[in-house]
Amino acid sequence: MWITGGTVITMDPQRRILDPGTVRIEDRRIASVEPGARPAPPPGGETVIDASGKVVLPGLINTHTHLFQTLLKGPGDDRRLEDWFRSVVGPASCALTEEDCYLAATAGCIEAIRSGTTTLKDFMYPHPRPGLSDAVVRAMTETGIRGVFVRGYIDYGEAYGVPPALIQSTDEVLADCERVARRYHGSADGRITVRYGPCMIWSCSREGLRAIQRLADDLGIGLTMHIAETPFSLENARARFGVGDLAFLEQTGFLETPTLAVHCVHLTPHDLRILRARRVAVSHNPTSNMYLAAGVAPVPQMLQAGIPVGLATDGPASNNNQNMIEALKFAALLHKVHTLDPTAITAEQALEMATIGAAEALGLEREIGSLEPGKRADVIVADLRGAFAGPVHHPVSSLVYAAVGTEVDTVIVDGRVVMEARRLLTVDEETITEDAQRAAGDLLARAHIPSPRARAWRPFAF
Repeated sequence: MWITGGTVITMDPQRRILDPGTVRIEDRRIASVEPGARPAPPPGGETVIDASGKVVLPGLINTHTHLFQTLLKGPGDDRRLEDWFRSVVGPASCALTEEDCYLAATAGCIEAIRSGTTTLKDFMYPHPRPGLSDAVVRAMTETGIRGVFVRGYIDYGEAYGVPPALIQSTDEVLADCERVARRYHGSADGRITVRYGPCMIWSCSREGLRAIQRLADDLGIGLTMHIAETPFSLENARARFGVGDLAFLEQTGFLETPTLAVHCVHLTPHDLRILRARRVAVSHNPTSNMYLAAGVAPVPQMLQAGIPVGLATDGPASNNNQNMIEALKFAALLHKVHTLDPTAITAEQALEMATIGAAEALGLEREIGSLEPGKRADVIVADLRGAFAGPVHHPVSSLVYAAVGTEVDTVIVDGRVVMEARRLLTVDEETITEDAQRAAGDLLARAHIPSPRARAWRPFAF
């Protein structure tokens, strides 16, 4: 396969932009990235994608989401995090079925692909009944996306509002975590990998944290966890362990296993030193942090300290979409206004956090995140010339500050075209969309969550 004639944003170590450039793909990997347009190769079954006038870049990488929440866009609007979880996300999580999770994950993957995401890490923490992990992995496999599936868990926290239906015993957690890893880690020709995810400090026991780390080490599996997202998390950790959640994990040796820390909003200077010393990566979720008023993570300081930071959307119950192009703009603007410094995050830094920085955060920088020979062929082609993004003066500026996601034209994952001319080639998008709409309504009814359609106009939120 040849992709030729477009402006190629390589994200390689030199951050070369080739205008025009040509990318050649062989055996699911990038064979070459060269300046100049290439003529069509001789007949022989090779595919040529004419990207003239368009931009070609590595597929975007979403370092944190919750795909099951695709069915929960809207019911949690304008709520404090504790109320958001106790009134909406918690009850809905208890009512999830295998079909719900499959439809939500498939619809979420479609949305991600449509807006240029080729890799996403899904943190699946509710397990009220068996088979939900399998449903999500099935959706990842069928849509063709590259998936990092996090088998999350909750084994504690009823006193803090965690529904009993979501709490599993440590033995149950360990047994299913091992099953999921042995069955799916490296599946789909390597497109699917597995991690383990203690949900958050107030929903995890000390014994469970130690046990899941031992299992992760035994199987060579990475860890991920929501850390320092809210003041409540820190207060809970200090009440139970005498220190904040990140400091507790450092003291217990948990961070010796490769760890991706999600959110990291309320960090101390000492916490930043822990992240750097233990080589802990961070998943930055600007939209979710704004939506739930959680605060602003010190991302500029992290980047200055050399801490790997990957961008993310978070789940659709607190975003409310999987659009990584939208997240690019929010990531840049949030830190400008928070610091009153328009130079705090540049457009280039935002794009790095969604490509090579995200790959590093997931430990996949040798495989994805840039267009370099030998890496997996995860490539997107976007046309920035139309409404919203055009006219184009600089392709990175247009991607970050002007594009809305609909500009993505072609998506290639592992050398396979999964979207062409904005048409999904792997699943029936119309059927999935209709079925997901039905499932979303049914889920609210089963969970006894009032439909937002029935609420009165609110001049202010309570």
